[in-house]
Parts: sequence; structure tokens; C-alpha cells
Amino acid sequence: MAFNKNLLAVASLSALSLVAPNSVLAQGSGWTGSGEAGFNKTTGNTDTQTISARLKMGYGFEKSDYTATIEVENKKESGNSISDRYLLEQQYDYFLNANRDFYTFANLRNERNKPTDLKLDNTISVGLGRLLYKTDASLLKGEIGIGYQDVDLYNGDDFDQTTGRLKLDFAHKFNETYSFGQDALYVTGSEQDKIETNTRLRAALNSKLSASLGYKYRYNSNPGSGLKKTDGETNISLIYNF
Repeated sequence: MAFNKNLLAVASLSALSLVAPNSVLAQGSGWTGSGEAGFNKTTGNTDTQTISARLKMGYGFEKSDYTATIEVENKKESGNSISDRYLLEQQYDYFLNANRDFYTFANLRNERNKPTDLKLDNTISVGLGRLLYKTDASLLKGEIGIGYQDVDLYNGDDFDQTTGRLKLDFAHKFNETYSFGQDALYVTGSEQDKIETNTRLRAALNSKLSASLGYKYRYNSNPGSGLKKTDGETNISLIYNF
């Protein structure tokens, strides 16, 4: 499996050198992106500090899009780190028609999540995507694909598997101030099934700055020994668009 890990690492770095939101970018739009940050601190009976950050970038070419997401979550208690999660996800979409509503994609996802015993999860997927519904206010995308997943665990047994991938991504703009987003990712294989959903409500404070309330749900059919199958996470954060 060492060869596979090296191969995926090289592929990730190569993709980064090309460009990085997973949404439909305007044709030839160039660079767009947003940065998001949240912080929580408690004192007294418990002394904890939680930091979360997300960076999303995208580049719109004439016939293709490149997007990337970086997520960092860190929680410390009494100065000791008790929770760490890092995610790097990149995707390249190549459109098959002039309407830019049907495309092929290649996706690379690299994740570490210490509380769930996940030392490193490298997943590469390819498939087809379709813009299923679009109005001035709403957008719905769907993707289906196959891939390969290589997983290293801190305490459990490492494994790799061939995967199937299904994703839905919905966005709706209520007005110039409020918008809603919902996405769902399902990855299945012989060793493990995973589901991840992100629900978010955003309020624009001005043309660049927004406040966001979000909920992330994660399911793992085969977690490490003594670990729960589901995780939930609520975040309140500020977002800067550029």
C-alpha cells in the first residue's frame, strides 16, 4: 500500500499546482473564493479552546472548472490537543456541452481525523456530473462515480477498497441577504460506507462579509473499536468572500 499512498500524494500535489467551491462557476470567471473562521473558548470548570477554519477557492476556465476546499478543526483542553481534523479536497470538472450542465470529473480527497482513529484517508474518484435544476434562485447538482480509497488508522487495521461515489449539492438564495445550502456525499465499498452532509444558512453582512450557521453530519459504517458510527457538529462562523 506504500506505492498507492505515494501515488495519491503526488496526484494531490500535481492538482494543487494546476490551481481550487464545489459549485458551478461562471464560464471564464477566473479566481473566486471564500475564507471562513470560527472560535470558541470556555474557562472555569473546563478550559477549552476550539478553532475551525475553511478555505474554498475556484478557477473557472472556458470549458472546465477547478475547485479546492481546505478544512481545519482543532480543539484543546487544558492546553492539550484532544481533537484534530484536516481535510483537503480538490476537483476538476470538464464540461461536455456548451451549456455547462453535463461534465466529467476527477476528485481527490485527503483527510485526517484523530478522534475517529483516522490517520490518513486518501480517496481518488472519477465520474459524471449533471446540473439537474437551475433557476435564478436555486441550483441542484448530482454526481456519480467510482474510485479507490486507501485508509491508515492509528489503532485499527489499515485497508483499501474500490468505491462507489454519489453526491448531491443544492443551493438556494432567498433574497440579497439570506441563502441556504445543503450537500450530501455517499461513498460505499466492501470495507466501509461513509455519509457526510453539510447544512448551512448564510446571512450577508455586506458585499464581502457573511455570517454562517452550519451543521455537519458524518456516518461511518465501520468505525474503530469503541467509537460511535455517527458524529454531529454545529458551527457559527464569519465568511469573507474574495
